[in-house]
Amino acid sequence: MTRDVQPSLDDIADTAAELAQLRTTADEILAQAWTTERTRVLLDGPGPAFDENVWKTVVDMGWPDVLVAETRGGGGGSLRELCVLAEASGAAALPVPLAAAAAANWCEQRTSDELTLVLDEIGTVVGDEVHGTWPIVPFGGVADRLLILARRDSEPVLGVVDVGEHGVQRTPEQPLDHGPAATITLTNTPFRPLASGASAATRHHEAVSRGRLATVAELVGIASSANDAAVEYAKMRKTFGQPIGARQAIKHRLVDQRSVIEIARALVNRAADACELQHPDAEALVSLAVFWAIDSLRRVPEGATQVFGGIAYTWEHEAHVHLRRAATRVTMLGSRSEHRAVVADWLRTRSQ
Repeated sequence: MTRDVQPSLDDIADTAAELAQLRTTADEILAQAWTTERTRVLLDGPGPAFDENVWKTVVDMGWPDVLVAETRGGGGGSLRELCVLAEASGAAALPVPLAAAAAANWCEQRTSDELTLVLDEIGTVVGDEVHGTWPIVPFGGVADRLLILARRDSEPVLGVVDVGEHGVQRTPEQPLDHGPAATITLTNTPFRPLASGASAATRHHEAVSRGRLATVAELVGIASSANDAAVEYAKMRKTFGQPIGARQAIKHRLVDQRSVIEIARALVNRAADACELQHPDAEALVSLAVFWAIDSLRRVPEGATQVFGGIAYTWEHEAHVHLRRAATRVTMLGSRSEHRAVVADWLRTRSQ
């Protein structure tokens, strides 16, 4: 059922204050738990860029369960709250799958220490077994469970696969951010159905949308952190007797990049509210936020890297950490043309 509730100005102010306090708290916690330098060091390590201890810290704080109802043991929070936490994790260069895990937990309305991922492609169910291949699944190498939308004959079925079951093959991949990605192949793998029919397909689609929107929020954090670092560098670095930030080309680049970030944040908030209210425009608004992230937001760490100049291209500098993470997160959002088509259709409908 679609809800159409118009909040008062006081409600909006209260919500904004609560979200700002949540972000402040999240930043304080992450400042104690992690640094961008630690993510950079992971890129030099022999294994994938994933830290089990910091993931356990995130789980213990209940962040992946923020969308799960309180009656189910979760935080009972809103999608905006998840996006605030995702943005904070992006700004801190946290190498964890918060967005993906939170979307999966929302889909099942289940809290657990196990890492569950929603796979956004459709497999095939024969009897009680599922078959399919999912190439380069982010964090697929460390997942414990998989939520899959498969088809039994022509009927969609939403179900769970435990990665410890037989028939699960995970081939390690190395994306640009060196995360623990894997190509996952399921062959005659035991499949536990949770729901079937149109409602199952809808639930899965909404979970994917929530995961993508939270990933855009994470990108906002990545871009913001990269741009802030470039601003500080532009104030400090001097050429010909003045800071490079005083030069028009640098100044305009940094301001334009900040504008891109603020637009992205506004689009995320609008889409999150639409999802919470089950508004008919929710899908289009999510695609609009995703399209902006793919088309514009991903370029912010690239522009920040150019502000740093040659030093940013050294392995010891942190600029490439944000650049790698942004490029990898963009690949989690789906096809640019797919989202552009959704937005174009939506805008065409609104203009009629």
